[in-house]
Amino acid sequence: MRRVTRNTAGVLVLGLAAAALLGGCSAREAVATAEPSAEAGGAKTLDEPIVVTDQRGVTHTFTEPIEKIATTVIPAPSMLTAIDQSYDRIVGINESTIKRDDGSVFATMFPGALTNTVISGSDFVPNVETIAEIDPDVVIQWADQGDSDVYVSPIEDAGYPVIGLEYGTQKDLEAWIEMFSTLLGQEARGEELLERMHGTIADIEAFAAKQTHSPTTIFLRSAGDGGYNAGMSSTDAYMNTWMTMSGATNVAAGVEYQTASATSIEQILEWDPEVIFTSAMSPLVPADIYADPALAGLQAVQNKRIYAMPSGGFWWDPPSAESTLSFIWATQVLYPETASYDLRAEMVELYEFLYGYTLTDDEIDDVLRFDINGQAANYDQFER
Repeated sequence: MRRVTRNTAGVLVLGLAAAALLGGCSAREAVATAEPSAEAGGAKTLDEPIVVTDQRGVTHTFTEPIEKIATTVIPAPSMLTAIDQSYDRIVGINESTIKRDDGSVFATMFPGALTNTVISGSDFVPNVETIAEIDPDVVIQWADQGDSDVYVSPIEDAGYPVIGLEYGTQKDLEAWIEMFSTLLGQEARGEELLERMHGTIADIEAFAAKQTHSPTTIFLRSAGDGGYNAGMSSTDAYMNTWMTMSGATNVAAGVEYQTASATSIEQILEWDPEVIFTSAMSPLVPADIYADPALAGLQAVQNKRIYAMPSGGFWWDPPSAESTLSFIWATQVLYPETASYDLRAEMVELYEFLYGYTLTDDEIDDVLRFDINGQAANYDQFER
């Protein structure tokens, strides 16, 4: 088991939100790591330690290379793989990650994703016995899902360091990238990924400043209880980031974040959004909304402007290493007449950088979900 020193550092300060707005690089320099050298007996050590402060403010210091990572966090495997261009160091995952990856291009690129060891269910509660069996160097876990005595302490009590994450904002996503790239000794790739993301954000914000119309939009995750769940349209949710970046107006921005209650049909009719997005994380698809007679009068329904989020190396609606593509896709969907990105070319280029993999045209169609979105207004802009 890896020995790690741990001390409480104060609040994690990354200074990334301002950098994102300016399109600049990350403000914090990642801790440098050296090539491992052999000690007597063959053990590997680092000339300089790996130091990572997680989002709880806890600082971890590793004196040996990180070779085995377990994570209950669903987006973490795809992000670690993108930063490392390899799946080899991931030894334990959430069962929901396997379900998500099954049948996806991620499984085509990294087949081992479907047979990895499961260390937690969709509730993120860790199976400490299984974690001990795989004996990882570090475990990545949510630090904001509830009682730490349930989610974090059992792992730490078993002797494993826990990198605690928080969810929801662009700043959080960038903090993950910095922490993961430091853990993996891939600081340069992490910095380049952030630079690419910042550059796209700056381009889209400049585009937004020139637009004279702000289309109204909403993100719907699921249906039920006499309405549709719009809780992830909240300003506290990541979906608000890519919906509004290009200048659109999120009509459900004030909805309680992750509420279990459905937004009523009457409220959605009153909002009357011009564009509706459905989640890649749930079974709800545009056809379900078109088939609902109660919503027949919506602009989005009448104008065929309902779009299912793409799903590639990860779902495109929550934060991931592919969020740059979410920004571009949403901008083109919202502004088909004025946005001028070549999304297919952007996808090919970014996948080569992230995963060392060249997408085929058929794979691009699958990621963009042409089987579901093909008949939507202006979706032909993404055709090969």
